[in-house]
Amino acid sequence: MRVRSARRRQRPAASREVLATLVAAQFAAVGVPAAASAAAAPGHDCAVVKCVALTFDDGPTQYTPAILRSLEAHHAVATFFVIGPHALLRPAVVRREQRDGDAIGDHTVTHPHLTAVSSARILSELDGAARDIASVTGHRPTLLRPPFGAYNLRVSTVARHAGLAVVMWSLDPRDWKRITPLVIEQRVINRVRPGDIVDLHDRYARTPRALLPILTDLAGRGYTFVTVPQLFTGSGGTQPGVVYHHGPRV
Repeated sequence: MRVRSARRRQRPAASREVLATLVAAQFAAVGVPAAASAAAAPGHDCAVVKCVALTFDDGPTQYTPAILRSLEAHHAVATFFVIGPHALLRPAVVRREQRDGDAIGDHTVTHPHLTAVSSARILSELDGAARDIASVTGHRPTLLRPPFGAYNLRVSTVARHAGLAVVMWSLDPRDWKRITPLVIEQRVINRVRPGDIVDLHDRYARTPRALLPILTDLAGRGYTFVTVPQLFTGSGGTQPGVVYHHGPRV
């Protein structure tokens, strides 16, 4: 079951300084700026046109190629939040996402509730996945999707020092439940609004079957499919440690 963790009381300044030092030191060791930001990607101005950002968690899996075929058929892009070891198991799929212009984000190594583990473990999960992804794509990710949507101030603080924006969602059709592709499709097309970030998964066979009619319907209604960075092009891109639930509402 997906849960959003309540924000915890702010950590004492001394603890935050220790955490910042720990994170900065580890990322400096691999030559990554501690506060690198995601540059605004070229694309449509989503403050003017109707944009929607489709996102997919937990891949790549055996179902990801079917999702990519549907996206390619509609000349659409999406954002894939990748589990580090999965990227190593299916590097060709991740490179295909990259070639298609999709954004690739960090979804940790072992998919834990980040709010329930230590700061050192959070850092290990984020950095481990980033290393795995970079070994395939040549680039460290700048976006984080916390597993289960579980984040708090401590998680966003580690993410900030790791150069990762925290990307949540505004539309969740709950494809992770045992529902039919038709239900997934209807929940998206009936509830979507301009600027939405839609939370889907490429680990279930039902989701690819729902995707093609979703793309067809939304395209027919004038929606433009963008990556998460493109969603925020007009506002200068995403910023590390900032939590994003949706883009501009037209």
